Amino acid sequence: MITGMEDDKILADMVRDYSDALSDRKRLQALLLDFFPQDRRKRNLLMIVFDDGIVDEMRGLSRIDKMTLHRFVRSIEMGYDIRTKSAEAAVAAWVNALGLSMEEKEEKREETAVSAGGQEPFPLVKTEWEPCESDSLYEYEETSRGLRILKYDDFDEPVVVIPNVIEGKKVIAVGNYAFKGCVGIEKIIVSEGIEILGNGVFLNCRGLKEVSLPTSLRGIGSTDATGCPKILGCEIKYEGAFEYSGLESVTVPEGVKYIGENSFAGCGGLRRAVLPGKLKEIRENTFRWCKSLREVTLPRELDVVRISAFEGCDTLRTVDIPEGVTAIEEGAFAGCKRLESIYIPDSVVEIGGGKGTGFLKTFGEPDERHENFTIRCHIGSYAMQFARAQQIRCERA
Repeated sequence: MITGMEDDKILADMVRDYSDALSDRKRLQALLLDFFPQDRRKRNLLMIVFDDGIVDEMRGLSRIDKMTLHRFVRSIEMGYDIRTKSAEAAVAAWVNALGLSMEEKEEKREETAVSAGGQEPFPLVKTEWEPCESDSLYEYEETSRGLRILKYDDFDEPVVVIPNVIEGKKVIAVGNYAFKGCVGIEKIIVSEGIEILGNGVFLNCRGLKEVSLPTSLRGIGSTDATGCPKILGCEIKYEGAFEYSGLESVTVPEGVKYIGENSFAGCGGLRRAVLPGKLKEIRENTFRWCKSLREVTLPRELDVVRISAFEGCDTLRTVDIPEGVTAIEEGAFAGCKRLESIYIPDSVVEIGGGKGTGFLKTFGEPDERHENFTIRCHIGSYAMQFARAQQIRCERA
């Protein structure tokens, strides 16, 4: 576990000896790989805490109280569907590494808050929302965090509002496949206060053209390696939240930290997508076969475009990869037959990698590309070397 004394000391020594790492993400990644070469899970958890902005906030503290600690843990647990013990261990590792001491006065303050409200003293995000009940029929179950909707049992209506309260209890998540195959629904409004949408939640909702997502939303789909985040229930395979729906446009709220693979795959009518600025990855097959996709706003803090993320988006004409992206994986833009140009920044140091079979070229086979397909880049960059090696036209950005 990360909280082991020896590992805490290793991390603390690293922070002490390489203070520049906390202001340089790539530097931190490299150091964690050096210090914990055999433990990928540990490295990933430590990076998640860093990417969430928690380490920066800790650096401004000399002491940490229980409420703040709890807030950090819940942010990791809820935002990334990390299990509680793992989230606690990762946060504790950074607390120890930065030498923060605990506030002793917080115990009394916490008791007062609990006795006054009857609940834990810390909400994940102070999102203002009005209770919204519904006359529609749902199957649901209680979890430690709130209700999880399991299934929509009513007849399809043109507009469905997913409630944030059922029988006086807060709804925290809409579970896997809850609306699967509801082809008659044209618009979904997800009420404020709901934080997670499960895998396949709107799978095959072919009439669904519009969705309104709340600012409280933190995750779409599964982050668990088995496809089984704790809040969403049993083990399932990865199927996208909106896969094969009739969605025409989507704006994902800024608070969303994770969008699962296949989330919008097969949405043939999807023309426009706006992704949250702090999203780190566009996962496998996220927009695969979105044949009408013409406009996509990529996250400003994006790090990786995963395998086949935009495969078959044959209406895309131009793409600007944000500065800071380090990798564009296999088949990411394969089958984008109308793609005329793509800007690739100097930060990209890998094109065509990932855990694929090696079968798909990143930008498809030569005869599948636009006749004038061009990589825009800078002299001496990895992108320029790649373009030369693959015999792709390149020009100065």
